[in-house]
Amino acid sequence: MARWIYTIAAVILVSTSSWSWAQTPTTTYQPADPGKEFIMSCTYGVLAGTLIGAATLAFVDKPSENLNKVARGASIGLYVGILLGAYVVYVVPSMEPDPYDSPLVSQNWGLAPILSDEGSLDGAQVQMQLLSF
Repeated sequence: MARWIYTIAAVILVSTSSWSWAQTPTTTYQPADPGKEFIMSCTYGVLAGTLIGAATLAFVDKPSENLNKVARGASIGLYVGILLGAYVVYVVPSMEPDPYDSPLVSQNWGLAPILSDEGSLDGAQVQMQLLSF
């Protein structure tokens, strides 16, 4: 049983750690089409607001006389979608850190178990990149 636990832990550790020492993180989030991202966030905001407005009809005495709550929810959802779309298009890409700003910060590390021939755990190996030139 312990062997299975060690094996699962080893697989998780190996899959989550970075083993490439020469690789620097160069991927930054850039929306494929900022206009599409903005329109999609507005659309999802309207849909979510409409559903929330429709759900509020369950808490009133006469739902047929309070259908304006659905429109009010869609309107508030549109405003929230506009704010979210502006955030995703303009703020998120500028928040990515430059990997070349601070070479002393270690970003690549690895942790791997050391197994004997019988499959028992002998220890662990930790690797960390300290400097990048």
